[in-house]
Amino acid sequence: MVVKINNVTKRFGTKEVLKKVNLNIPENTIFGFVGANGAGKTTLMKCMLGLLPVTSGTITIAGQPVTFGETKSNAHIGYLPDVPEFYPFYSAREYLQLCAVITNMPKSERKKRIEELLELVGLSQTKSPIRTYSRGMKQRLGIAQALLNRPKLLICDEPTSALDPVGRAQILSILKAAKSETTVFFSTHILSDAEQICDRVAMLHEGTIIFQDELSALQQQVDHQFVFTFTISVEKALSTLNNLAYSMSIEGESLVVRLSNDDERLQFMRDLTERGLIIQSMNAHKKLLEQVVMEVLK
Repeated sequence: MVVKINNVTKRFGTKEVLKKVNLNIPENTIFGFVGANGAGKTTLMKCMLGLLPVTSGTITIAGQPVTFGETKSNAHIGYLPDVPEFYPFYSAREYLQLCAVITNMPKSERKKRIEELLELVGLSQTKSPIRTYSRGMKQRLGIAQALLNRPKLLICDEPTSALDPVGRAQILSILKAAKSETTVFFSTHILSDAEQICDRVAMLHEGTIIFQDELSALQQQVDHQFVFTFTISVEKALSTLNNLAYSMSIEGESLVVRLSNDDERLQFMRDLTERGLIIQSMNAHKKLLEQVVMEVLK
């Protein structure tokens, strides 16, 4: 595991912001850390970076214990804040060259690594100064900076929150590509973004982890709905079945049917046969991450 967080509690005075948080994050995954603004996500990330002391519990990054004020573990971490700042008069390439010098990257590695990263984030042809960059371009440069020294963990704090749809899609694509060389800790309150790229997801609510699992497992929790496609149009299929007492709806080119138990599913298949409807496909209906969140918060 790249990250091990064991029973971490954080108090500010009498206010308990984190309550016995436990997380284990494996290598080369994108770990979605979701929750509303104010849930405690940024506080936990500051504890992971050694910028805040924990009240109790332990944090280990790449086998290195995290200790407040002693940031040896940060040698394994790349960090992208929600609003990265840069020297405005540098170009992207010049800025990464400065970072390479500051971090004592061997001269023999600098040029190749910088060009790799500029290509990854789509800035290899950009020669203008950073002061002319859009918010999305700055986020992409921030990712390149965070990945410069091949960290074992990349922490991203709300990297898509203020971007337009195109900018968000670009950042998500870059993070997905980055998974091949690092583990991504992706903090966000935009559930659809987490759903697009994450392998595992945990939700923090009022300082407590209320669920964590592989995204596919969360989506496949039984909601008793099944998705059918037919050899005829879905509208014709629905019209043929319309007098039956099933809860049915159309999603795109598919028919979604609620079938609560084995007997009901078997009867529905008989009804299809009696009406001459031929199935092309049948799959369990996947829940949206938003549905999972709303159910656990009820």
